[in-house]
Amino acid sequence: SCLPRPLLGAALPGWYSERPAMQRPSAAPRAGGSQYPQLRLWYLDHHFWRAECVRLCLFMNNVPFDDRRVGYEELYGSGMLTFGTFPALEVDGRSIAQTHAMAAFCGKLTGMYPSDMWQAAKVDEAFAGLTDATDLVTGTMGIRDPSEKIHVRQSYCQSDGRLTMLLSGIESLLQQNGSTGLVAGGSLTVADLALWRAVDWFSCGTLDGIPRDYVSRNFPLLWSLHCQVDKVPKVQEWKSRNPRHYRRG
Repeated sequence: SCLPRPLLGAALPGWYSERPAMQRPSAAPRAGGSQYPQLRLWYLDHHFWRAECVRLCLFMNNVPFDDRRVGYEELYGSGMLTFGTFPALEVDGRSIAQTHAMAAFCGKLTGMYPSDMWQAAKVDEAFAGLTDATDLVTGTMGIRDPSEKIHVRQSYCQSDGRLTMLLSGIESLLQQNGSTGLVAGGSLTVADLALWRAVDWFSCGTLDGIPRDYVSRNFPLLWSLHCQVDKVPKVQEWKSRNPRHYRRG
C-alpha cells in the first residue's frame, strides 16, 4: 500500500465481528453440491478498487472464485467484456461487466449488501459518487502536457473543485449514517471495501497534482473509514497474500 499502515494493535471498530459467509438462496442444489455459482473475475494483475472490492468481498466470506489476472489480449479475448471495459465477472459462464453490478451481485451473494431498501440505496449512491470521482481523475490521464495535467488536477482539489465536491458527497453519506463510520447501517458492505481501496489510490502520491494528504486533510470520515477497514483481520490477510501490491511500510 502507498499509505502508512494503521497500528495493528489498535482496537477493531465496534461494527466489526467475524461471521461466516451467508448462504446464497437457491431453490435447488448446484452441480457438485456447491451453494455458490462458478465465479471468475477477469482483470489485470492490479489492485484498483473496481476489481479489488469484488475480490475482497468474496475472499472475506470464503466464497471460491477464480481470480483471473491476465494481460490485455486475454482480457479482450475472454468474451466477457460486454462494454469493452474491465473488470468483468463471469458467473456460470455468463458475464456481468459493470463494477457496480458486479459488486451488488457479490454483496448480495455474501450478505455484504443491505436488505433494507434505504441502506441499499445508500450503497448504490456511494458507488455512483465514487465512479464519478474516479472518472473525473482518469479523464485527465489523456492530457499529454504534464504541467497542464497537474494544473487540472490541482483545480479539482480546490475547495470549490469538482473532486472536492464529489468526495464531500461521500463524506456526507458517512455522516448521515451516524456513528458507525460506514456507508450504510452497522455492518461492513461492499461499498466500504470500494472506498477503502479508492482512498489509497487518491492518496498514494502517483497521481501528480493530487496531494497525498488531500483525503486525510479534507475528508476525516472517509479517511477514518479507510483506516478502520484496513484493521479488519481478513483485509490484513488478503494484503499478506498479495505482497506485491501491499508492501509493508
